[in-house]
Amino acid sequence: MLKLYDEEISREGSPPPHDPENKSACDLYYLHVRLFKSELRDDRLLDTDTWTLYLLSEKYTTFEGEPGSVRKPKRNSRTRMYVTGTDSERIRQAISILDDFSTPAEAE
Repeated sequence: MLKLYDEEISREGSPPPHDPENKSACDLYYLHVRLFKSELRDDRLLDTDTWTLYLLSEKYTTFEGEPGSVRKPKRNSRTRMYVTGTDSERIRQAISILDDFSTPAEAE
């Protein structure tokens, strides 16, 4: 597989109301987006068929709550496969996912 795009961004939530100066208590949100391309060939028939597959992977990691041993990451991932489109269309789609990434407070 050929890696076409790979980028990670992060966002920081606002500090808790009871300790607004404590930046270590901020909620943290990470998004890692990767785009892969693969060419598949089918040589079983007389005619050789080739398909282009795009695999778009999103991995979300969230650290919420007070810092310390109870603050463990929550992870969520999403993977999609496409068989249509061009490299540039799929790269623009990956960039769009990153551009739309926000914290829950920003989304409200």
